[in-house]
Amino acid sequence: MDIIVMIKQVPDAEEIFIDPVKFTLNRSQARGVINPADENALEAALMIKDKTPAKITVITMGPPAAESALLECMGRGADRGILITDRAFAAADTYATSLTLAAAVKKIGRFDLILAGESTTDSGTGHVGPGVAEFMQADQVTYSTSVKIEGDTIIAERELEHGIEVVQTPMPALVTMLINANIPRRSSLRRRIDAMRKGIETMDHESLGLPPEWVGIKGSPTIVGSLKIPEEKKRLNKTITLEEIPEMVKELIENKAIVLGDDEDA
Repeated sequence: MDIIVMIKQVPDAEEIFIDPVKFTLNRSQARGVINPADENALEAALMIKDKTPAKITVITMGPPAAESALLECMGRGADRGILITDRAFAAADTYATSLTLAAAVKKIGRFDLILAGESTTDSGTGHVGPGVAEFMQADQVTYSTSVKIEGDTIIAERELEHGIEVVQTPMPALVTMLINANIPRRSSLRRRIDAMRKGIETMDHESLGLPPEWVGIKGSPTIVGSLKIPEEKKRLNKTITLEEIPEMVKELIENKAIVLGDDEDA
């Protein structure tokens, strides 16, 4: 069985800020970590591999530094890591990202299952998984909490507002996993050393057969027109005595912090 896991290295949320000119996230000083929901997607793949002979290929689109995320995945049990990196891919929106990842999947060739996190902490759109499925013309199951294989069928559980839905679909298909769907395992030192010896493969726009105008910011129809950071509201905590309550209520009414209804409404 061939499983492809799509991951993304995202900046630590505590170490990023928004570029006031470009309206994009400035990640230059932030430490890179594996997107949490993608960790759950990888663990879902590894759980399948624990029970069924399978080869797991992990792919990510990002700068050269994202290689560390792939090595971590291989340290946890993935068999192959592919870094999709090119200056032409910079500032891609979810459409251009989905197109590029789908091209990488097509270049890899055979797959039975694609797994990905349902969204990323640096954008939260949830577009990329379904976008790749559309470009691949593959069945998709989103917001899954578990996935298992029975014969040639993928069985996934989805967490919905009204309860749990069980979905079956034939392979090949794409499944996105919810964050905290499982408990990701840790990498082992031996596997990390093996991963470093094996190395990470790379792909760029030329090897994927994608014209520069199709990828990155040139191939992105989404544009951030403006961005406004809300002003921080100051809050005042005040302790009062019972005798001061009437005066405080009067003050709140005058400042329209309390709105009294009409007598007729009462």
